[in-house]
Order: sequence, then C-alpha cells, then structure tokens
Amino acid sequence: MMRIALLGDLHYPSVSSDNRELATAVDHFFVNYIREYLSIEADFHVSIGDLTHLGLESEFLNVYKYIKQFNRNFRTVLGNHDVLSLPKEKIISLTRQPTYESIETEEYLFLFLDTTKEFELHGWGLDQEQWQWLEKQMDLAPQKPLLIFAHHPVPETTVFSPKGEIESFQDIRPFLKKRNGLVVYFNGHTHTYSYVQQNNIHFIQAGAAICEPGVLLIELDGINVEVRKFEIGNQELENSRKILYEILPDFHRP
Repeated sequence: MMRIALLGDLHYPSVSSDNRELATAVDHFFVNYIREYLSIEADFHVSIGDLTHLGLESEFLNVYKYIKQFNRNFRTVLGNHDVLSLPKEKIISLTRQPTYESIETEEYLFLFLDTTKEFELHGWGLDQEQWQWLEKQMDLAPQKPLLIFAHHPVPETTVFSPKGEIESFQDIRPFLKKRNGLVVYFNGHTHTYSYVQQNNIHFIQAGAAICEPGVLLIELDGINVEVRKFEIGNQELENSRKILYEILPDFHRP
C-alpha cells in the first residue's frame, strides 16, 4: 500500500510586522498547520500549488524552512500565485524540483504538471513543449493506474472549472481518454473541494487551508484508490484561520 498526503492551496504570505494582528496570525497558523500536515505518515507529501501567496523569495524560503525540519518526500507543483514574482528558473533553484516531471513506481505512474504562466495571475495552460511531453507520457506503462497532480482544473470538470472558451493546451481530456485503466487528476486553484467522474477518469479538487483546513489522504492498493479528507486544526488554529480569511489581502474567497 502507498499513501500520499495532498496539501491544498496553502498561500503562505510574507506580511509586514506593522500589521501586528495579521503577522501574529500568519506565524501561529502556518507553523502549526505545516507541522500537523508533515506529521502525517505518507510516502509522498504533495502540494497542489499556491504554496506561497505572492511567489516572493522570502515566502519560498520561509515555508521551506519549516518543511526541511521534517524528513519527508515533499513535492510541489506550481500554482499561479507561486509564479507572480520570480522567473521559473529562480523558483526551481529554491524548490530544487523541475516544474513538471513523471515518476514511475512498480505499480503506478505519477505525473506532475506545470499549468502556470510566468508572472501571470490569470494565465494558465501547458506550453507547447510540455504538451508534447504529456502526449508521450500517455504511452508509458499503459497497464498502470495514472495519477496526475496539477494546480488548475481541467475545463468542464470540477466546481468552478472553466466553461466554454478555454485556454489552448489546457483541456487534456483527449490525452487522458487514451488510457484504458484508472486515471485520477488532482487539482486545486478554486479553493473548493469537488469530485467528478467521467468514464474511467476521476477529477478530484482540493480546497484551501485558509478556507477549510484539511488535507486529502490518498491511499493506493493495487488498482484501488481511496481518497478521504483529513481534518487539521483546533480552536486556537481556527482563531488564526478566521483572521487570515477575513483580512489577508489578495486572497480568493469562494
């Protein structure tokens, strides 16, 4: 059996000490939230993107300072907030991970996608190079369940996914339909939990820590995949969360 602990949109911010209420809430909430998350026993700890709030170097450095205190196999995909301030080459140097990659185990194929566009809050979609790479991945290990992690939702799937006119290189369903076995696509971005099944393809959307504290636990046993929400928090954490939800600037509240 394999377990993955999936972290929804975290939005770790750097805030001025001048705003004492917000700064105190940030320190209390995120230190404890990250500790609780990384205390979960799992083979992989995966962030679904928007690990940071504005993509500042200070935000990456601070959040990874906490992450490095735990000996975990941590991976993150990029969210649109992560790419607002720094070129992707710089982000790679901070996370020490490629922006997209595949990992194949004895039983599963995992794909980590980059659906962001550098310095664009509202731009999204795979570039031409990654699109061609993804097409080739569909032919790998066709007998194995495929799990995909990406920040943005696939059009016309989960709650608040785009309808009608869509970004080119974003609707990957024609690729996914080539797989005969189990396919599970995990995303974040909308800050709302959601689940949709289309034939053999499952679309599972994670929420945001500041909106609804909790992570998704993904348990894999052969072709069986079980996903359940694991609540994180206590009353003190809830008090800090409410402050962040109410006054953190530039945060999407669905």
